[in-house]
Amino acid sequence: EGELWRSFVEACGAVKTSNRAFEESAYYAGMGTTPGKGEGEPITYDDPVQGPTKRWTHRTFGLGTRVTEEAIEDTLYGIPDEGRWAMEELGSSARETVTLLVFDIVNNGTVTTNHTGGDGLSVFSTAHTQLRGGTWSNLLSPAADLSATALQTALDAFENTRDDSGKFQMIKARNILVNPSNAWKAKELLNSAYDPESPNNAINALKERNLQLISTSYYTDTDAFTLLAKPAIGGGGLIAFMRRPPKFAKDGDFGTGDALFKVTFRFSVEWNKVNNAFHSAGA
Repeated sequence: EGELWRSFVEACGAVKTSNRAFEESAYYAGMGTTPGKGEGEPITYDDPVQGPTKRWTHRTFGLGTRVTEEAIEDTLYGIPDEGRWAMEELGSSARETVTLLVFDIVNNGTVTTNHTGGDGLSVFSTAHTQLRGGTWSNLLSPAADLSATALQTALDAFENTRDDSGKFQMIKARNILVNPSNAWKAKELLNSAYDPESPNNAINALKERNLQLISTSYYTDTDAFTLLAKPAIGGGGLIAFMRRPPKFAKDGDFGTGDALFKVTFRFSVEWNKVNNAFHSAGA
């Protein structure tokens, strides 16, 4: 699906470059509400609170293949131009790998197997910790399949979440991520003029939200859905570092006459504060 992974990351974060072995980022709690001030009295001062520091450690990935001297001579299996086919296949493998790495962060977002938020909890949790005390949730509980009621409940919960200082985040969902098995239902909910689940000709209030659908097989749960927004003030958001883009090389094996081809790249993806995503794992 081409650069699908990049479009997904940019819907809820950023793709960045790096020239280091790793990158680090922290989010912070801003100021609280503004208190009243008596005449002649000094104003109240408040300090931001820094949250946990998350590290993006760039991993190196590589794959190679060999095209025999005879295959090159005889153009067997449709391999032209001394391995152009091999290079194209290696490029396809690299794109597939990056896409799988990116979507793994949501596919396994309710466990701590491969990724966690900055607070050490799963990416999607009902008990994320606030820096000034308390908790917040970005996981629908109880989980529910995609429906008008479930989507409305998720939107309400997502957009009424408070930040680390107790202020409303003022965040709005822009995208809904689903598996293609759920895309038909999502399109009904997002595009119907009338409520597709009501026999009373009620208007479909969800249509006015103008949520943009992202449907992809790389999102593997067929009954889950995830709401995405741009990162809120104070840090956060999904960040992917392309430390080194796919680099191709070829050489010859003197002993066999075979042609050797390879691709390598360096990449990392993490989510520190996941306050711009809300997930339902499906019933």
